[in-house]
Amino acid sequence: MQVFGVVGWKNNGKTTLVERLISQLTLMGYKVSSVKHAHHNVDIDEPGRDSYRHRAAGATETLLATEKRWALMHEYREQQVPELAQLLDLFEPCDLVIVEGYKGAEHPKLEVVRNINERGFLADIMPNIVAVATDKDDLATGLSKLGLPQLDINNIQQVAEFVIQHTGLIAEPAVPAKASNDCYSPDQQLLPAPVVWQRMQDAVSTQVSCENLAIGECINRRLAQDVTTSYDSPRFNNVAVDGYAFNYDDLTSAKDLSLPLMTAEANAGGSAKLSLTSGHCIRVLTGARIPLGADTVVMQEDVSITNLSVTFPRDCKAGGNWRPKGEDVKAGEVIIAKGQQIRPQDIGLAAAAGHAQLKVYNKVKVALFSTGNEVYELGEELPEDGIYDVNRHLLKALLTSLHCEVTDLGILADDYDIVSNALSAASKNHQLIITSGGASTGSHDHVAAVLKDIGEVHGWRLAIKPGRPLAFGKVGNAFFLGLPGNPVAANVCTLMFGHPLIRAIGGGGWQRPKSYFQKLGFDVKKKAGRREWLRVYQDVQNNGDILLKRSASHGSGVLTSMTRADGLVEVGEATSNLPQGSLVNFIPFASFGIGDA
Repeated sequence: MQVFGVVGWKNNGKTTLVERLISQLTLMGYKVSSVKHAHHNVDIDEPGRDSYRHRAAGATETLLATEKRWALMHEYREQQVPELAQLLDLFEPCDLVIVEGYKGAEHPKLEVVRNINERGFLADIMPNIVAVATDKDDLATGLSKLGLPQLDINNIQQVAEFVIQHTGLIAEPAVPAKASNDCYSPDQQLLPAPVVWQRMQDAVSTQVSCENLAIGECINRRLAQDVTTSYDSPRFNNVAVDGYAFNYDDLTSAKDLSLPLMTAEANAGGSAKLSLTSGHCIRVLTGARIPLGADTVVMQEDVSITNLSVTFPRDCKAGGNWRPKGEDVKAGEVIIAKGQQIRPQDIGLAAAAGHAQLKVYNKVKVALFSTGNEVYELGEELPEDGIYDVNRHLLKALLTSLHCEVTDLGILADDYDIVSNALSAASKNHQLIITSGGASTGSHDHVAAVLKDIGEVHGWRLAIKPGRPLAFGKVGNAFFLGLPGNPVAANVCTLMFGHPLIRAIGGGGWQRPKSYFQKLGFDVKKKAGRREWLRVYQDVQNNGDILLKRSASHGSGVLTSMTRADGLVEVGEATSNLPQGSLVNFIPFASFGIGDA
């Protein structure tokens, strides 16, 4: 029986994560139990219940039993409160006990961070916190100092897989280790994807310089410094609707809920010095500074006007329909955080704060090669055993959509010296080198050998499908990503490994693609021990539900399985089957800025 904890400061979503984690692990076939460390003033029984009366009468233990469950309540009375280890002995055998609370206990724990606490991370002061689950994009620096991996709190499959890997609960392979024709057998010594992601996260940091750009040129660039505001927004108390403003106390004492109307009018940009005459109301327009002395506005549609007098409805509420100064942001606040990829709404907010320029990171410079003697340029006549260069064009378009500055360096022949010289030269003026093909173990596959000889190999040959020959490392100061030659595998691996790498190199910090729960529309059976990405499309049912489905031809060599897809379903190492109707982690292509949402 393994023990793993979930801790965090108050109101950070610990219970929600535990709830989802138990559900996910149960779905994956694990038997899970849990412990909740309640506050001192919480009781598990209530006055008036029969069980409470038994206990109050002096029973040392009271067992409450129903047709659905039983609970044994034990009174400490004069006994010492037991340690967590003693309580765990009460459980029946199971695979895993998840503990919420008990921050100071010795078992490994995951810290939940949804809101940054002024006291910092619990990991700074509590033992055995081994990772942080968060939805914050700006924690990379703090976590790197702690030496902790960052998990996406919204990707429950990722969190579950981290827990089972850390506790050693990964399921046994579904086939014997010595099975023939099995390129994923344990004999292959393939690296799990989370190991390579962790190595990437540990190795990568911002590699690009900065520049100042006019805000109109900043869309999709990453912000290189926090943007603050010198002004409150709104800058003054302002009117939210066209209508009539008054002091609510005047209305409560007015006859027939009517107030005389001032001849002045408050409008946007022209009412800085207007004051409300006591006992009166005033016409106001949206965006105007609310006149001094007024504290309530009623929409013009809700009043009646006769003889320069305005009658208000009986149900109007005090303080309605105006915005206080600084309601949105206050002077000195950070309004857009460093590392944020700039969106149209961010440009609008920067403009509202008076910023004509923003400091942004330069785009990541990527050197792109294809490899292979069988690969030919478009327009060339193909020999019988030749193929057109699909990957370079696919990847150039994909990398451009990920806002990289791509240098297309053509096709490299299957020659060690040519590959070595090309990679060495590209490393001098690029932050990332990407090749496709030549990363396997064949006699004409030189990429991995070159990487080992002139650079650093941080990971090669992964337990993933598609993409087993993937290689990651460095050549000089440039990071290196060696993609498989299969176009589907090259595409998927760029999204799942290249995207977070590019984001971190480009100043955005490490973050894997976010996923969302969707319902599976087909059965999945796979070998345990490897991670798979299934190409799927969203099929809207007659009742409005969405099911994830896949094309009849969905092999890893079928490029139409990508063109007909809306995104990927990620299936982790421990999972060997998922029945139709299962909730799975769906990663839409739109989350990468590719295609329609």
